[in-house]
Amino acid sequence: MPYFSFSLKQNFLSKDELLLLNISQPELNKIYFSKNTNLWKHLNKKNNLMNINFHKFEERIKISKLGKKILFCLPPSIGLGDAIEYGLGIKSIIKSNKFYSVGVGFTGRYEAIFKKYFKIMHVHGDIILEENLHKYDTIFHTTLEIDDFKYQKYARSNIEKNIIKKFNVSKIRSYKSNNNTKIKKITIFPISQSPIRSMSLKLLNSLIENFDVNYSIDIVFDNSSRISQYLEENVCLKNSNKLYPSSLLALCQIVEKTDFGVFMDSGPLHLAKILGKRGILIITSVSGSILLDDFSSIKEIKNTYKSNFCTSPCGLTNVFNYENKVGCYQYLSIKKSNLLIKNLNLLQRGSIKNSYINLMKYPVGCVKNLNLNKIIQSIKKILE
Repeated sequence: MPYFSFSLKQNFLSKDELLLLNISQPELNKIYFSKNTNLWKHLNKKNNLMNINFHKFEERIKISKLGKKILFCLPPSIGLGDAIEYGLGIKSIIKSNKFYSVGVGFTGRYEAIFKKYFKIMHVHGDIILEENLHKYDTIFHTTLEIDDFKYQKYARSNIEKNIIKKFNVSKIRSYKSNNNTKIKKITIFPISQSPIRSMSLKLLNSLIENFDVNYSIDIVFDNSSRISQYLEENVCLKNSNKLYPSSLLALCQIVEKTDFGVFMDSGPLHLAKILGKRGILIITSVSGSILLDDFSSIKEIKNTYKSNFCTSPCGLTNVFNYENKVGCYQYLSIKKSNLLIKNLNLLQRGSIKNSYINLMKYPVGCVKNLNLNKIIQSIKKILE
């Protein structure tokens, strides 16, 4: 995860490149800070070196004393769900009036999320001008300051809870449920960034078969996802509608219009809960106590799967590479306590995504052994 500064002497980035990097055009001869990995790689290309004054790694420094103006620096490449969770925690800190000014930095494509849904005023994208950075007397790198965040891939923690605990403030929310409207449509969100948190083909087909007669059904796919492409190619759609949100904003609009959602552990779940949307969460590897945490409009279906190597929910957010094999604890027949790895980054080496389709065809235990009848009956009971 790079944290770096840079300065340009020529405007060499095209509009398409700026869009791809998700940054605005930097001013020339100004110093910026960033955590954008793709930008770092771009600046390091040989044919670009002549266009920059400098680019260098910066040291993240732990805070020794809290000031009155704090900037929360998010880690790069987070998902929509994590952005929502950071927003919840930071919003509680703002409402506590502990600081005179609170900003959020390196928000990437989620800048609009923090502004629209959390009404946070000081939001900075993937590059921050040096003079804007210096407006804060406390620079808080979340993964540096909060130890639990370092292990999110292997032991998912409650982001909101960890943030407010670190600052010793109360959880302050103002999100209400709306359960009065009649449910006419079911929207299914089967895709996550990982095969262990995505819906199996068998479950998706079962939902369609049981509900497409009495309800309109929308299924939200993602053209950029291999997992999504696999499900779409093999699902029996019947009368269901396929939705392809073209942007983050389009996805948010789908969630906003949802009557009743069927969710896996994915970004739309977290947005739906703060919007008070009704629905059901199907648990696989991460528990409902972490994912929902007192948001009551969405009900969870617990997972009771056990093997010789794990008990669901185990806390994993994705599969990992261990001894050149990709899977989870059960899939690789290894207990978490037996992972002899000093550098957890080694578990993410190789092309893990190349294994996603095989793991969708042959799901891990907590996905494969979901009780489909229990899920269907639970949904029917809520819809009565």
